[in-house]
Amino acid sequence: MKIAWALPLSVLILCATVSVAQTAKATAYPTSTLSGGINLRSIAGAPFSADVVQQFTQVAVDGTRVARETHGKMFRDALGRTRAETELVGATAGAEARRYVTIFDPVEQLNIRLDPQTKTATLFPFPLRTAAVSQDVEMKLAKALASRNANGARQPDMVAAQQMGPSTMQGFAVTGRRRTLPAEARPAGGEKARNIVTEAWFSPELKIELQARTEDPVLGVRTTKLVNISNGEPDPALFQIPADYTIQDNSSRK
Repeated sequence: MKIAWALPLSVLILCATVSVAQTAKATAYPTSTLSGGINLRSIAGAPFSADVVQQFTQVAVDGTRVARETHGKMFRDALGRTRAETELVGATAGAEARRYVTIFDPVEQLNIRLDPQTKTATLFPFPLRTAAVSQDVEMKLAKALASRNANGARQPDMVAAQQMGPSTMQGFAVTGRRRTLPAEARPAGGEKARNIVTEAWFSPELKIELQARTEDPVLGVRTTKLVNISNGEPDPALFQIPADYTIQDNSSRK
């Protein structure tokens, strides 16, 4: 049985992001890897290691409930170097997962993707630092996008944000935030408009989300969480290209 899974494709995105500050104060955030709704920022002075569990649930057209789970890892050292290990699963049920590794090294100015299946290391241009926007600006931008359809006409605003207060996850203090956004301003055909609900729990100590959840009536539910967390220094070898890998240099360092 084939299921159209768009959500797993988001777990392997290398980008220089415009990150959202946890407070309303606009500050500069460095490059990051966005994996399953969790933003692994390249921040110095906040080392940690963790296992990553992603759970996907979707209901097929015939009412069958399909659930899948993938696993990965995240690392960040005191210098701000990051490593994210992810699994990508194909649309066909039972398809073998492929593993990928992404590394940001602000010390050597390297942006690397490792493919363990082919033992290939691909170098990309190192992203530039980007300025974060405040929550107030982010909300205004989201409302502006939500109020436009394909013809530029305004639609009723459907954006809501809720601060969920403090809690504890995996032994770390966290603060939660829930947002409700329209999937599109004007549904196609006879499709009903749908809202997407996102929820994230952020650890000020580790400077990362410990859990992110997305609920979409069409694409299903995706939950990404960090487990087995250690706030110690990872092995430096994790941020190096293995000696037996073939290097493909697509960066500006040629």
